[in-house]
Amino acid sequence: MTLVSNIKKAEKLHQLIVEGNTGSPKQLANQLQIDRTTLYIMIDELNALNLKISYSRKYETFYYLMDEKIRFKFKEKKIRFN
Repeated sequence: MTLVSNIKKAEKLHQLIVEGNTGSPKQLANQLQIDRTTLYIMIDELNALNLKISYSRKYETFYYLMDEKIRFKFKEKKIRFN
């Protein structure tokens, strides 16, 4: 995966977590077009940044363990060289 692709997948992961609409790990991995191992690597990396994420079997969704609002946004910008 390219850097831009990784960022876009991380943004989508964040959006689905905030919405409480990730589904099972397998479903989430399919939505992000990655395998489950890569999904858990992404989650571990976000956890390392203190964006603690857990999974609810009852509601079948991942969620953030903190109540604070999290903004997670990258902006793609094309650069022109003269």
